[in-house]
Amino acid sequence: MGLYEGIKDVAKVIQQADNVELYKQLIDLSAQALDMQNEISRLSVENAEFKKLKDIENRIERHSEPFVTLRDEPIQILYCAHCWDYEKKLIQVKSYDSGGFKCTHCENNGIYDSAKYEADIQKTRASFQSLKKNRNSW
Repeated sequence: MGLYEGIKDVAKVIQQADNVELYKQLIDLSAQALDMQNEISRLSVENAEFKKLKDIENRIERHSEPFVTLRDEPIQILYCAHCWDYEKKLIQVKSYDSGGFKCTHCENNGIYDSAKYEADIQKTRASFQSLKKNRNSW
């Protein structure tokens, strides 16, 4: 028997006994019980959310640049460290072939692969040198 059914059964007995004061007290107690039941439900949801955040927090791996990854993830996805630290949200960053990344949520950016980044800089410098040579030959 649930709380609501139990209250209904007691209310019937009180009505039959014709005790108005006891009936009012029962109504007040039933309202309090329903409020407590709602609070328990709210706290259960909140507790589940905290457990989920704690689980994620235990899996976070920090890196020298401002991004994080999750341990045991089959594909290593880069998430914004700033968004995680301040909002407790795992926001996937946009990774560029140049070795850099940028968060589309907070604009945080950095380098996830130094070798790729340096290679891209060298490639860009070579392109500029080539343009400069071609321009001087005109």
